[in-house]
Amino acid sequence: MKLLIKNILQITFCILSITSFAQTDTSIQLSLKQAIDLGLAQRFDIKNQELAIQISESNRQKTLTKNLPQVNASIDFRYNAILATNLLPPGFNGNTDYTPVKFGTPYNTLTSITATQNIFNAIVSGDKMVNVAQQEYDQVSLEKYKIDAKSAITQAYYQVLLNQEQIKLTTENVKTAETIIKKGESEYTNGTLLKTDLSRYQLDLANAKNNLQTANQNYENSLVSLKTQLIIPLSTNVILTDSLENLINSAEQESDSQINPEQRYEYRMESSMLRINEIQAKKVNRSYLPSVYLYGNASLQNQNNKVTFFDTNTWYPFAYVGVHADIPIFDGFEKSRNITGYKLRSLQNKNNLEKLNYEIQSETINAKNQLATTYRQYQNAKENYALAQSIMTLDQDRYNQGTLTAASLKNTEYSLQNAQNNYLTSIYNVLIAQVNYKKALGEL
Repeated sequence: MKLLIKNILQITFCILSITSFAQTDTSIQLSLKQAIDLGLAQRFDIKNQELAIQISESNRQKTLTKNLPQVNASIDFRYNAILATNLLPPGFNGNTDYTPVKFGTPYNTLTSITATQNIFNAIVSGDKMVNVAQQEYDQVSLEKYKIDAKSAITQAYYQVLLNQEQIKLTTENVKTAETIIKKGESEYTNGTLLKTDLSRYQLDLANAKNNLQTANQNYENSLVSLKTQLIIPLSTNVILTDSLENLINSAEQESDSQINPEQRYEYRMESSMLRINEIQAKKVNRSYLPSVYLYGNASLQNQNNKVTFFDTNTWYPFAYVGVHADIPIFDGFEKSRNITGYKLRSLQNKNNLEKLNYEIQSETINAKNQLATTYRQYQNAKENYALAQSIMTLDQDRYNQGTLTAASLKNTEYSLQNAQNNYLTSIYNVLIAQVNYKKALGEL
């Protein structure tokens, strides 16, 4: 309960912060968890699916009302301009032929109240079962939207962090290139460096600056992508509080989680569809049963040669009650065809479940292997980067002491840059592999 309250407060704080951005330049700081919570609270697809669940509940309530008493009142005022003629059969009152007669009055007013109450209605009970199954399906669909949103937000968050680190490393490369340029200009002035070598250093600096510009642009693009996933104003100043390496969960590399396809929303959605089709078949089958309901009517009828609504002597009451049953006998095999159709769909659902079971197991194994591979690559890249940094530090000292040429220092710098890129890429790869593994297990 405390954790739930804490999460609600965090989401509320984030939303309140965002609503103030239209008037202020206040920054918002987000950890990965806060970003996910904020995105889930903001995304339109999730809001729409939550509305779909409410619609399913409304449909369920509407079905339940069909078993409540149905009461209707009616008023009918009629003026008979020409009374209907009826024929009395021969022999009536001594006549040898049909005798035309007219019955009734010119003015006829009928007021009535009619009530019906279901005793047994197989279709209504079937609809209730379908409504429950549909609610289950909509709930699983909501989980699908949330899992997809978590995955998209997480990857967008990682991309921003990756580009942040790329900017830092590229900035260091620019500084290193500028240092070499200064040293090279001094050597060129002293006549110990060729013009072509100095030009090559200048080209390296220009390339480093171009790389920094590209890194900054990539960072801005990834920020826009993250804000889009979070559904927040694009003018929002977002500050991420997590770091790439801290998000790597080394414990996951040792985990040996059991593969359970029923944890995957795809499997549960197909299971829900199977349940819906089976219930639909049962519902149609139950429609062979009779429907029975009680009914009753109480009426007052006014008949006169003139309009006399308030003359109590001209109002004549009558009432009746009864039991009505509708018994299906033959419908041209329509019900049978419908049942066959739902049974065939159920077979399709079962085949899809077997297919999903196989694919999920395969996907999970591949995701786990990919995670293990990327984690090993990350560890190797981390060691190589540390080694490249130490070599760069030593070679810079040697270069400053005049025991190492600028060309050799440049080679070391290239090796360091390559190690940097491999290191950053390995971190990003292992984080994405973590997300894919959790998603494969149905635990995202």
